[in-house]
Amino acid sequence: MLLVDLLEFEYSGPFEKLAYSIPVEYKGQIYRVNYEKFGMRIIVPENGDPQGLYRQLEKGMKAAKRYFLWRADQAAGTDNLNLVSKCHSLWEKYLFLRGRSENLRDQAEASKGEVHHEKGSGDHEGSIWATFSFPSFEYKQQADWLHEAAVDAFFAWCEQALVHVAVLLGKLKNGREITDLLNGNFGDKCRLVFNYADPADKRACDDILALRTEIRNYVAHGSFGKDGSTFQFHSKVGAVPLKILDAPKSGSFAFVTESDYDQRRDFERIERFLSQLWSGKREPAKLYIETNLPCILTYVTNGKYQRAMRTVEDMKAFLEGLTRMWDDAANMDW
Repeated sequence: MLLVDLLEFEYSGPFEKLAYSIPVEYKGQIYRVNYEKFGMRIIVPENGDPQGLYRQLEKGMKAAKRYFLWRADQAAGTDNLNLVSKCHSLWEKYLFLRGRSENLRDQAEASKGEVHHEKGSGDHEGSIWATFSFPSFEYKQQADWLHEAAVDAFFAWCEQALVHVAVLLGKLKNGREITDLLNGNFGDKCRLVFNYADPADKRACDDILALRTEIRNYVAHGSFGKDGSTFQFHSKVGAVPLKILDAPKSGSFAFVTESDYDQRRDFERIERFLSQLWSGKREPAKLYIETNLPCILTYVTNGKYQRAMRTVEDMKAFLEGLTRMWDDAANMDW
């Protein structure tokens, strides 16, 4: 950007395995700054000084810092951007943590009633020691930790995926609109992608937002009770759980009874949400998200995404061409 965008140097390309080549004169000799398949490269003339040229380029980049900040701000308001996707790695993280959590929960169930104990002699004559451990309890505790991490990973994926789906639906057209949405809350992303006038869409969003409050926000704010049961009241007959209410009517607190939290329901709720997310006009977006390709904002304004989102078959045909083009660009097969 320093040479071409700011200083308006001429350049050539693309060529086979070469994106561009910029001729630069330094101390009376012509160098070439190339962007090739395996990275940047400076082509040096005989008896040239590549370190000297690099130092000058480095100085130029530092001097142009304010220009780059201004240029970045200008670029953010355009559609000449790609929205990078991390959906694949986030989804794999969710599946990994969920699988480990479920395996440990199965181990906890299978080892119920098991007690491991050890005993031995102490340092003093006649003294003995003994320890007892309960594998089922340890497996369940580890399963709980991984369960919370899995739900957290799902919401990280979900926040990313919802923004990409909004782009594919034509709801976001430039970097500034995307930035505003990223700075908003999770509910803003749901409202942009789902139709709240559709009872099924609203039900799915309400339920996943409730899960976010129950699990993810609970972990983020110190783990003070998944169900709001933060206190224990000193009653005359013992400690009674005191719950903080999410939507108080006559007060902000209520007494409750403790119960085991069924974590399998959380994954069932996630599956119901995903089923609704990938339904109707949003169904073709699932294929795009699974490729891990970035969203190309110019495809929003020129109508390519709109045409691809008409049917699943249209999206398959579109992705076949786009994937081939993306592979050719990565290999610099122009």
